Amino acid sequence: MTGGIPGGASGSSPLKGTLYGIGVGPGDPELLTLKAVRILREVPVIAVPTSYSDAGSMALDVIAPILDERRRAHRSPEIVSLLFPMTRDETVLAEARKTNGEILLGALSRGDVAFVAIGDILFYSTFGNLLTGLFSLRSPLPVEVVPGVTSYSAAAGRLVEPLVQGSERLAILPAVYDPSEIESVLDRFEVVVLMKINKVFGPVRDLLEKKNLLDRTAFVSMVGRPEERVSRTLDELAPDSVPYMSLLVVRKNGWLK
Repeated sequence: MTGGIPGGASGSSPLKGTLYGIGVGPGDPELLTLKAVRILREVPVIAVPTSYSDAGSMALDVIAPILDERRRAHRSPEIVSLLFPMTRDETVLAEARKTNGEILLGALSRGDVAFVAIGDILFYSTFGNLLTGLFSLRSPLPVEVVPGVTSYSAAAGRLVEPLVQGSERLAILPAVYDPSEIESVLDRFEVVVLMKINKVFGPVRDLLEKKNLLDRTAFVSMVGRPEERVSRTLDELAPDSVPYMSLLVVRKNGWLK
């Protein structure tokens, strides 16, 4: 994996390729769309997000069968790693957006590029951050989006439970919000999906207990991967054992089974 492409293009250099934003789903390679597979079999460059926590490498794990197929055919793509720092410092983020944008413009001056990310490419994805940097350097820009299966829809499928029915309202939010905001959402929506729960699992579980919702909450982690875990009993989960790729589904109207 490389960190960039020599001879990066400036914002005025002609572009020969299209940037494909591809959501690769939550972890199961068989959930890749046919369109995603077709593009990933052909593009000369595949860009993947990374962070200091290395969470972004999961996207490469999902497309490993395609990369192996191309390697056997002696048609391996160039893999470019783009660093997205896990910080709220806008100065650091702006510099990362600029650097990543310049790297991708260099690749696009030579041909097509596919940027891959876990889940859906425009749902809490680094792709939106990347586009912000790219559009500040070059606009218009040839971009095509390939949606992917989200973790919460895959989790509902794993639970074999409808996410919403009839007039039920759905809220999806990161659990890192203030507990009072989460409580407000729980009061107003029949179904709530809480994402990014690994660092706040204990307080969130306490809040659900306070709201008498523990028996109406399911835990799903690493959905679609070999280490997947599904539980409808939160008391059996130790807060320090909750992986990064975990979520909670709260159904105030109860479960089918």
